[in-house]
Amino acid sequence: MNSLVVFVRRRAFALLLAAAPLVGLGGPLSQVNVAHADSVSSIVVRGNARIETATIRNYVSIKPGKSFSAADIDESVKALYDTGLFADVRINRAGSSLVVAVVENPIVNTVIFRGNKKIKSNILAGVVQTDARGVLTDAKLQADVQRIKDYYTVQGRSAADVHSEVTKLPNDRVDVVFVIAEGKRTGIGSITFVGNHAFSDAHLRSVIISRQHNFLSWLNKKDIYDESKLVGDQESLRRFYMSHGYADFRVVSVDHTFDEAKGRYFITYTIEEGDRYRFSAINIDSSIPGVSGASLKSVVKTRSGNVFNATDVEKSLENLSIEVAREGYAFAQVRPRGDRDYEHHTIALTYLIDEGPRAYIERINIIGNTKTRDYVIRREFDVSEGDAYNRVLIDRAQRKLQDLGYFKSVSITTEPGSAPDRVIVDVNVEDQSTGDFSVGAGYATDGLIGEVSLNEKNFLGRGQQLKISVGYGQHQKNYSLSFTDPYFLGKHVSAGFDFYGNSVAMAGARPYDTRTIGGGLRMGLPITDDLNIQFNYKASQEKISNTAAATALYFPNGTTLTSSLGYVLTYSTLDSYTNPHDGVRATFTQDFAGLGGDVQYVRSVAQAQYFRSLVDDADIVGEIKLQGGNVTGLGAPVRVADNFFKGGETIRGFASYGYGPRETTSGTNTPVGGKNFWAATAEVQFPMLGVPPEMGFRGAVFADAGQLWGVDVPVGGAVTTNNTLRSSVGASVLWASPIGILRGDFAYPITKDPTDQTQIFRFSAGKQF
Repeated sequence: MNSLVVFVRRRAFALLLAAAPLVGLGGPLSQVNVAHADSVSSIVVRGNARIETATIRNYVSIKPGKSFSAADIDESVKALYDTGLFADVRINRAGSSLVVAVVENPIVNTVIFRGNKKIKSNILAGVVQTDARGVLTDAKLQADVQRIKDYYTVQGRSAADVHSEVTKLPNDRVDVVFVIAEGKRTGIGSITFVGNHAFSDAHLRSVIISRQHNFLSWLNKKDIYDESKLVGDQESLRRFYMSHGYADFRVVSVDHTFDEAKGRYFITYTIEEGDRYRFSAINIDSSIPGVSGASLKSVVKTRSGNVFNATDVEKSLENLSIEVAREGYAFAQVRPRGDRDYEHHTIALTYLIDEGPRAYIERINIIGNTKTRDYVIRREFDVSEGDAYNRVLIDRAQRKLQDLGYFKSVSITTEPGSAPDRVIVDVNVEDQSTGDFSVGAGYATDGLIGEVSLNEKNFLGRGQQLKISVGYGQHQKNYSLSFTDPYFLGKHVSAGFDFYGNSVAMAGARPYDTRTIGGGLRMGLPITDDLNIQFNYKASQEKISNTAAATALYFPNGTTLTSSLGYVLTYSTLDSYTNPHDGVRATFTQDFAGLGGDVQYVRSVAQAQYFRSLVDDADIVGEIKLQGGNVTGLGAPVRVADNFFKGGETIRGFASYGYGPRETTSGTNTPVGGKNFWAATAEVQFPMLGVPPEMGFRGAVFADAGQLWGVDVPVGGAVTTNNTLRSSVGASVLWASPIGILRGDFAYPITKDPTDQTQIFRFSAGKQF
């Protein structure tokens, strides 16, 4: 009996120990976790009004009859929140059911912008993500407030204050109002440099994009503070110094502070210029048996004795890479090696040509372009998918894309492809405005004239240029339409057309009215990086009327059709077309009239300009300009109306049509032009003392000289034959205005003919080229 009792006690104690964790008894055993899985028979959704129950169940990973854990509940809650449709989500078990309780986010009825005057509401609507009929979330609302602030910062209003207001409406709808206090423009108050010795602050400020605030900032907005512009400005400084011999240049730091009281940013660049170097020996070292360094020297831009220029090194690398690839070595790599002589400040440069690793371009991804078409970007690459990967040619493509002016920023990176010998190229761009609307005024050969023009250089994102202009003046009216496709039919050949018309009334030295309508086709192709040729066909119809009786012999009333073929050869090494400091630009033009029409002649015109920086630190630039022309009749005399007519546009100090041969038959001394001319100019430009450079004003002194002669005199007529040398000296004020270069010239003629007409002051407007 006793043994039976002991047996029962032992079994009861064992069962008690086994049940202890389940009933919550104390002791070490109560802390043991028992892994188990649970399941439910159904999923119940509560709180939804607009969202279908089935849709909500699809985002829940838990299924009836299937085991689940707490991690599955967390995953389902996260999935429902990630839809952006719900403000609150709770999942609990109730008996054998899983209850999913949701609170739906409201629907936006309207989005309103209040307080914005400088930026239109339709523009801000494109900035925010909250939109009518969309779902409203707190995260989206807060992000939109920041987006609006960021956009105002880019527009030069960093002090703008933005907050949101939400008004609840019936049926779980809301109105969203973004309340904006725009504040004043927060431009750049000053840009200073620390560590510069070779170039003045004023000169360096002309190199970068950002500008200090001045009275024109409201118009050109170049004083807007933008961190992305600061990055581009640093690269501009680096390229500037590296192209002027400073191989060790670096930007140490860029500091900016914001003065809330003045509402201005103050930027300080700390730089290290280093020493200025010149090239010593230039060599090409090729390790590829079939490539001779001596045969490649002709494509190298760097020259022994020249000032070190990183741009010339860059172009030489590109030229060598392309030339070696043409010889059949697609994987060749060209690298520069510079050996510095610190004592004599020289760099011995060797271009190393080696057989590189065999890598192919698997894919070129275009990222970030919202306006410019993909093919416009791809055509700037000398390589495509499947070609050998060459970093030099990739860098060349990046430079060409930046030079287009279509993009605010361009970045090209690479990543590994699907195989070890494959490379993926990512091209990241940010589009910018490429349109230009301008209103200008100037003084042409027929008096004052105003012009309105629209110029779009990336028309419809296709990389094409469209220009429309209309002019109206004292004695003339004109209009023009021009279109250019720089890659006609996908080839590196430009093509375009021009259409124009003008009507000029009798005035001053021109005793007749003219009306001209014409147009033409043109096609251009590059010969080298610096040399290109353009072929053209032009046709025009000119009607002369109301000619004064005394001069009808020289300018008879009637209509003349001119049909011509021609070409323009252009060579340019200028460092800038808008503000040149160094380089040469030369053009040679010939037109052959007689392809049908009423006149036959050959017209030839040549022009060359040479720019040289005379004093770098003072930003003083010298220019020498030579030009000349000839028109020769083909089997017939040259019409007087087809002669060259020259004046103050070539030799300042003379009026329009102011010098050259004149008719003596009528006694009116009407200018009849000449078949030949030449002109020369020597000019020095410099900053104006006391005027901040960012305002765009410069001064100049000049000397001009030239001649105009040779007339096919009509039967019964007579002209002066005095071939006097005309010359003048003077001073100028130039302003780089938002509509182009505005220029006022004060000139005094030194040598002239008694019949010439002089003009002390001349005003002109237009771009440099």
